Amino acid sequence: MNIVGQHMGALMLRYLLAISILAAGATQANATHNRAGEITYRQVGPLTIEVKVTTYTKISSGAVDRDSLEFQWGDGTTTFIQRTNGGGDGVNIGRDIRLNEYVDTHTYPGRNTYTLGFQDPNRVGGILNVNWPNSIDVRFFLSTTLTFLDPQFDGSNSSPELLQPPVDIACVGKRFVHNPNAYDRDGDSLSYELVTPFSSANEEVPNYVLPDLIGAGPENSISLNPVTGEFVWESPQFQGDYNIAIKINEWRNGVVISSIIRDMQISVTQCDNEPPTIDNIEELCVIAGEKIELNFEVDDPDVGQLVIFTATGAPFLFDDSQATLTSDNSYLSPSYTASFEWQTTCNHISDNFYQVVLKAEDNFFGDSLGLVTLKTLRIKVLGPSPQELTSESEEGGIRLSWSSPYSCEAAEDPFFQGFSVWRKVGSSAMELDSCTTGIEKLGYSRIEFNTKELLDGTYTYLDEEVENGITYCYRVQAEFAQLSATGIPYNRIASIPSLEVCQQLSRDLPLLTKCSVVDTDRTNGSVSVSWTKPLPNDLDTITNPGPYTYEILYSNDGNLSSAVLSQFSVTVPHFASDVDTTFVHQGLNTLDLQHTYAINFYANGLLYGQSSSASTIYLSIQPSDMELALSWSVDVPWSNTAYTIYRSADQGATFTLLDSTTALTYTDQVPDNSTEYCYYIESTGTYALASLPAIIINDSQIACAVAFDNVPPCTPDLAVSNVCQQEDPIDFEDLVNTLRYTYLGTSCLDLFDTEGFYVYYSAFEGEPLAKIDSVETANQLSYEHMPDFGISGCYAVSAYDANRNESELSNVVCVDNCPLYELPNTFTPNGDSSNDFYTPTVNRFIESVDFKVYNEWGNLVWETTTPELLWDGNTSGNRELTEGTYYYTCRVFERRVAGVTESPNVLRGHINILR
Repeated sequence: MNIVGQHMGALMLRYLLAISILAAGATQANATHNRAGEITYRQVGPLTIEVKVTTYTKISSGAVDRDSLEFQWGDGTTTFIQRTNGGGDGVNIGRDIRLNEYVDTHTYPGRNTYTLGFQDPNRVGGILNVNWPNSIDVRFFLSTTLTFLDPQFDGSNSSPELLQPPVDIACVGKRFVHNPNAYDRDGDSLSYELVTPFSSANEEVPNYVLPDLIGAGPENSISLNPVTGEFVWESPQFQGDYNIAIKINEWRNGVVISSIIRDMQISVTQCDNEPPTIDNIEELCVIAGEKIELNFEVDDPDVGQLVIFTATGAPFLFDDSQATLTSDNSYLSPSYTASFEWQTTCNHISDNFYQVVLKAEDNFFGDSLGLVTLKTLRIKVLGPSPQELTSESEEGGIRLSWSSPYSCEAAEDPFFQGFSVWRKVGSSAMELDSCTTGIEKLGYSRIEFNTKELLDGTYTYLDEEVENGITYCYRVQAEFAQLSATGIPYNRIASIPSLEVCQQLSRDLPLLTKCSVVDTDRTNGSVSVSWTKPLPNDLDTITNPGPYTYEILYSNDGNLSSAVLSQFSVTVPHFASDVDTTFVHQGLNTLDLQHTYAINFYANGLLYGQSSSASTIYLSIQPSDMELALSWSVDVPWSNTAYTIYRSADQGATFTLLDSTTALTYTDQVPDNSTEYCYYIESTGTYALASLPAIIINDSQIACAVAFDNVPPCTPDLAVSNVCQQEDPIDFEDLVNTLRYTYLGTSCLDLFDTEGFYVYYSAFEGEPLAKIDSVETANQLSYEHMPDFGISGCYAVSAYDANRNESELSNVVCVDNCPLYELPNTFTPNGDSSNDFYTPTVNRFIESVDFKVYNEWGNLVWETTTPELLWDGNTSGNRELTEGTYYYTCRVFERRVAGVTESPNVLRGHINILR
């Protein structure tokens, strides 16, 4: 992409000079012809494919029309493939475009990954974003990569089919849309990406830029939806021809097993009209067996133009129950209504969406050609849910039953495999939307992968891995899949899950149904507790005769091992005797503590068992700046499906409903930091068991809090500059670091919550930063600092508010010294107080030196490590040296932000002593 920065100006200049020629449709004498194309294949044997090369070529370049292509099979062999459509001559589809299809078969030597391709000279001339203005010199190359899978385990594989041809015209300043509309008959997943077109295998076309970089600007942009494949070009700015390449990847089991590249040309022209319009929905999910009936309103804003409405997509390809489009397939006067109908069957069930690309085209250019509008309709056909799922407890487990026959068990493709059974403890708190099939996210685990067991004419499954006292909830899914050669399923598809049923193995113990705070107080609070008796058929009262005693266990720390509540214990002689199964526990600290209960059940004086425990809801509040973060905890044997938050602004005198959630947290944005707000949580739950209350409601304690500002301001962004970064001569008086800090991001454009800034500094990179100063105003967005030595160091800043809440540190910026050390070649140590000492002419940011002076015989006469030198012309033994020339070496150690480092340049020279 370096071409963008280097040549865009020249490219646009050349373009503007030639645009009148391009607009006139000038051709070159030997112009070539390739506009678009792709390679698809169909596996017809274990190692054999039938390949189809599809190209779209320029008819007026008849001298280079191809009745055959030299094709590279990817295994080292090449053959010529004959054109097969149009009686071997191709098909004229209008706009000077010929559709060509070349078909042949090939058998490979073994399973592997192969890249198929063909190269043809050349592309059409004048493509603005390919080697402009010499695109006619660039070869046209198509490729497709395929992987032969193990047919025993992974099944066969054919490439996707591209159902929408790349032949539509774009207009300057108007939105252009193209969708290859890829369809994979194997049910594999597809993804889309933009790539650079190729001129040969592994060689991209030269000087390529994306189309939106020709006349780049905010109104000129392209995008490709990686899921749907919809390519959108908003407002092309210049007329001419452009090229893009869309790569379609085919995925199975999370692995790419093939890829196709559609290389296509987009012709942009000046248009003095608007494209047609289509009123449609974008996504639809239906259950197999339902009939889809949709109406599309087709219109055109330009008076007098005719519009033809067509569509492509997989629903039109099925041998059984093809979709139909009622629009006469002819140009009509708008506005009119076109109808789409599709009777879905079980054979259409898919884990992926089918795409129908709707196309409305006017006749603006005459000859039945015009501007196009494309819209994509996505349809997902779901397997019906198993019906009439029931559960009952029996000796040894919980038995599930559901209707037979299943409505899609006679489906041929994809094959119906059986049913999977899913289980979770407690009822699900959420339902699936209409387009979702998998239920793992609802907390279910699969306990049976595939069953078709029948009992008394219904499908059945016995869950034997269950325990007493636990509520198990179940759903069943029908499973579809394609089969490999050895019957191994692949590309699994799950139906819509059944409705949920819940069951306990045996209801022979009490079940708590309420644990709700009635009064909130630190010393005089109260909790209401309720439960149900065991079921007599499950208890077996003959084996376990009365009398029967119910005893409440209680704890405010969750430990129920020996926490018998002495205030409540009731004994009745017979199981059918009336028992008050409610109790209000008083004198509690419900403000600060959570309370937990369970029921001990005795038969004939012996402890038969203990119920599951249940706790009250305990609400906590974390105040912050103009918000109160609520969180609550609860541990109950039923499933809570929703939590409703109530709020009071008058110290709990009156509460109003605030919101509802399925989470255990909620943040309330309050209008100020001065009002006390009180809250309580109401839970809604269920056991989803017959003979128990359908809805279980409990309340938390009341908790109150006042919001306060403990939120720091946003983190500043820091830049640091100094004279070492400028090219002008450095003035030692300007050795100061200037810090400038700003806020990045739209959420931090104002300074209303900022009171000032703290400045942090360390002398060396990697050392801890220390706070060195504060800026006591939010309006001062710069700061100057002069370090003790040099100008190097690392900086960061933070912002603080009126409550001294401090933000995180900004980015750390390190600046370096710009050391310089220069030495003279003469000095006059004659005692006249002028130039009596040898010193550096420039000494900047030098920590130390290793300076040595030698006489003409190479003998060391003087040395020092002090950067200032201050040599008086005497030897190290203080003997005066005679006039003459002496020689020095000097190693320089610079003070840097990374530490003291030796300069790579050793100074060498001579010194003249003049007395």
